[in-house]
Amino acid sequence: MKARHDPLSHTSHNGGRRPRIVLVLGGGGMRGMAHIGVLRAMRKLGLTADAIVGTSIGSLIGAATAGGRSIEEIEGLIGELHKGDYFRLNTLKFLLQGVRAPSLFQGERFRQRLEEILPRKSFRELTTPFYCNAVRLETAGAVFWGVRGFDDLSLVDAVYSSCALPGIFEPFEKDGYSYMDGGIVDSVPLRFAKTLSPDVIIAVDLSVKAHFKPPAYKNRVLNTMLRAFEIAQDVLVEQALHMHVDYRTALLQPKVAHLSRFDFNDVPDIVRRGEEEALRVLTSHAATRDLVRCDPADELACPVVARDYVNVRIDPAACIGCGMCEAVCETDAFVAGPERASVRKPRNYECTRDHACARNCPTGAITLGNL
Repeated sequence: MKARHDPLSHTSHNGGRRPRIVLVLGGGGMRGMAHIGVLRAMRKLGLTADAIVGTSIGSLIGAATAGGRSIEEIEGLIGELHKGDYFRLNTLKFLLQGVRAPSLFQGERFRQRLEEILPRKSFRELTTPFYCNAVRLETAGAVFWGVRGFDDLSLVDAVYSSCALPGIFEPFEKDGYSYMDGGIVDSVPLRFAKTLSPDVIIAVDLSVKAHFKPPAYKNRVLNTMLRAFEIAQDVLVEQALHMHVDYRTALLQPKVAHLSRFDFNDVPDIVRRGEEEALRVLTSHAATRDLVRCDPADELACPVVARDYVNVRIDPAACIGCGMCEAVCETDAFVAGPERASVRKPRNYECTRDHACARNCPTGAITLGNL
């Protein structure tokens, strides 16, 4: 779907043209509180999004931002979410319908919280152009609310549909179709963001990567459903990063993958991790480092280094020569030998930071650095 946008006139402080920035906020449940930290960092650095694209929790924070909520308001409102807002069993429907019930939990409680968080504005009234995605179950096609022809619904309905995890909440119904979480097919919608004709894309990826410690898996039906969803999501994100990350894309990957999708503990720490990641990347990435207006190096726990490459290493003692690294790496960073693989690009400037090699290495022989 080709997105429509109205060209904006951007002027920098010195009278020149300011690059047009599109902000992409990915899905990831409560890990999405890191998006608030990203917004803090952008404000500190003087970077302004000219359009926002959100998926799932990213749609919630994106819609609130585009609607004019302050960062402090968003943090306060979303920080008050708790498990009761998500997980209230559909007891009556289960009693009446059994396995024919549309979802495990009630979506109405969550919808009520959205009405409290989001401004009562239409898409056309938003301070910043905003788009969020959902999947139409009947056709398996994706839609982006906010584009022409799909901007005639409330922000609450749009965000609910983008957040409605399959089997967890009831689908959003509109015009005879059922819509659910956009992260099912596109958790970091870079391809759509490119249709908005940006000069720079700032994208936040919250998917679980093997490089970072994943949340503990528990052998329970809900945990199994969510873990299966996240595994599929990771693979799709890998493909999206392979295809669409380029020199114009500043990719942020806050270190929050150790948290479960519905971990409501220590929200300030999640926000801090998002802010630190954004400050490090945006001040060092080639697409953004010349746009920032201040140097926050003193505020960071780790030194800022150039983020244009990824360090790639293989432990020869752990490598078994299976060749998976060469099979999944789209940038030819590895060569599979008869006994073990070797690294062709110890500093891989083409790496899209998708973590596919590390995630698929069965022995954990691959380590990535400068992430």
